[in-house]
Amino acid sequence: MNNNCVIYPRFSSYGQNEQSIEAQIRICKEFAENKGLKVVNIYPEKAKTGTNDNRPAFQRMIADAQSGAFQYIIVYMFDRFARNRRDSIMYKEMLKQKYGIKVLSALEPIAEDEGGEFYEMFLEWNAEKYSKRLSKRVRDGLDTNVANGLYCGGALLFGYKINLEPLSGKPGKSKKTIVIDEENSKIVRYIFEAYDKGVSKKEIAEELNRQGCRVKGKPFTNKVFDNWLLNEKYTGEFTFGGRHCNNMFPQIIEKDLFQRVQKKLAKNKYVAGGMATAKIPYLLTGKLFCGHCGTDMVSDGGTSRSGAKHYYYACKKKKKGECLKKRENKDALELYVTSCVIDFLNNKQNVDIVVTDVLNYYEKRTDKSNLKSIQIKIDKIKKDVDDLADAFVKAKSKLLQDTIEKKMIEYEALLNDLSSQQAKLELERGYRITKKDLIEFITELLKGNKNDKDYQRKIIDHLVSQVYISDNETVVYFNIKGGKIINSISFENTKSALNGTNCVLSQSTTPCHEKTVS
Repeated sequence: MNNNCVIYPRFSSYGQNEQSIEAQIRICKEFAENKGLKVVNIYPEKAKTGTNDNRPAFQRMIADAQSGAFQYIIVYMFDRFARNRRDSIMYKEMLKQKYGIKVLSALEPIAEDEGGEFYEMFLEWNAEKYSKRLSKRVRDGLDTNVANGLYCGGALLFGYKINLEPLSGKPGKSKKTIVIDEENSKIVRYIFEAYDKGVSKKEIAEELNRQGCRVKGKPFTNKVFDNWLLNEKYTGEFTFGGRHCNNMFPQIIEKDLFQRVQKKLAKNKYVAGGMATAKIPYLLTGKLFCGHCGTDMVSDGGTSRSGAKHYYYACKKKKKGECLKKRENKDALELYVTSCVIDFLNNKQNVDIVVTDVLNYYEKRTDKSNLKSIQIKIDKIKKDVDDLADAFVKAKSKLLQDTIEKKMIEYEALLNDLSSQQAKLELERGYRITKKDLIEFITELLKGNKNDKDYQRKIIDHLVSQVYISDNETVVYFNIKGGKIINSISFENTKSALNGTNCVLSQSTTPCHEKTVS
């Protein structure tokens, strides 16, 4: 078996530097060594990039995956792999199905396998219920802070700063309140007033940059204004958990000005050409394949004589004149695939399969050995920190002290990540998921509006693996295990189904559902 692996380290948030990349590489190498894997390449992403398309190292790694030179990709944590959960699911599924490549995390104890996607959906749903049911004390504390106008933590809005007022009789303790940052508040006022006068966000950013203004040390972009212009906290009032708050944030923007800006924002959202340039989400991107030639189906569209926009999925080869597959109506197909999942989950036998998978995944994920593994790592890091502290004291040069200090910062970040993982697993162990809980979740899930795009996205992102479609037939594979596992889904696996009746498949079942896409 091929035990070769590659490492993909990257920046994930503001404030990281190249040292954190080096630390990720070191930790991933240690993980590979412990697993008996041979590192054959490293793809460091040394720029703070946004979308996956703008990550050159990531794209090189995906392209190299075709070579068959490696079987695993190791990341520091799963959130380093892709910019969001949707992209993560899409790329992991593609790597697994096309090339048999698995993505592993050096810090997180188990891989995301069958049952994992459904489990993540359940966690999101249960977390909301759990917080409503069990976090009253936390909410009460936050409500008390809000009522008293005290800072509740979290990222602070641009234009404000924290004022620390020592508490009498409590050494080292301070009361935290929010006050206006006079310098930055001038920038906020300028942004609102300029936008109100009809100046575009791009022009506002250019003028601020020309004046030498910066945000977190970086030049302004028009995107940074999007949330600011919508944030009512600048008026001195906002809503928190149903509570009206008017004593936490001092007013920077007059209410009349704020309201005028909101009207302009709403109007500009629909200016001529705005709808034409709006990004339309294609929910099946990366999961939809042509049933005639097996090639990816990609976004396509057109405009009728009346000016109406129409959106489709089209075979890549058809667009080059190399396939006869007709285009598929985007919305109709996404609705159909969503309906397939809903129909699947309305079958009690299928629900039993899903519940069993998720419970097995939960037990594996929250096993004590995983917590023990994390604790061992934490103990080792703490010992290394103690050794570094001794070395720092004994260091005779500033250069050596600086080197040790950088290493200490890396270890501090690693400890925080490990502690977060430990806390998350302990919290999940505390849930004690039961069959009743999962059935209740599925019942709630099935109450969703299948015509709602957000609902369709949730269903497709988590529960649909791949879709093959010919001009007359459709085959849907689910991210749900049951019975005999098909480790690799391919066009060849699907041909017989496409030549027969229209059907929906889980990753192991025989054709079980008939329906025609309109």
